[in-house]
Amino acid sequence: MHWIDIVILISLVIAAISGFSKGFIVGLASLAGFVLGIYLSLRYAGIIEEILCNATGSRAPYMYVIAFFLCFTVVVILVHFLGKSVEKIVEIAALGFVNRLAGAGFGVIKSLLVFAIIIHLLNVFDAGHSIIKPESKEKSIFYNPLSQVIPAVLPYLKNQIDSNKDENETPAIV
Repeated sequence: MHWIDIVILISLVIAAISGFSKGFIVGLASLAGFVLGIYLSLRYAGIIEEILCNATGSRAPYMYVIAFFLCFTVVVILVHFLGKSVEKIVEIAALGFVNRLAGAGFGVIKSLLVFAIIIHLLNVFDAGHSIIKPESKEKSIFYNPLSQVIPAVLPYLKNQIDSNKDENETPAIV
């Protein structure tokens, strides 16, 4: 087993333990809150900035940053509370252990995805092989399979984003 595999395995064990302790629902709510928080903040920070500027009478250049973080924080907190509420319902239904077991699996999947992104970025930006030698990549059990994840997923994501843009476009009023 190569050092790359040892680092990945240790991280996977930590992710599984963390996922088990959080549970699937809270883990999913954390990820959803983060993604939704960024999306909604990017989309509505300008509107919130205007409200803040009108309320304070200031047009300071940092108002957009404050609006972004305010929106992000509110969304993350609301999604977290929603996740905790759903988790309580699951525990009442005596599915707490299933939730925790699924959380361990979800933690491992998230960790593998992070490693796939890191490996993809290494492959893109380390063309000279100065960070990880080709021999190390070949000896690793995880490196090659994980290096194929992002190139396989990116075309699908691009198609999804393009189709969402097409659906959200409003026809021009003539």
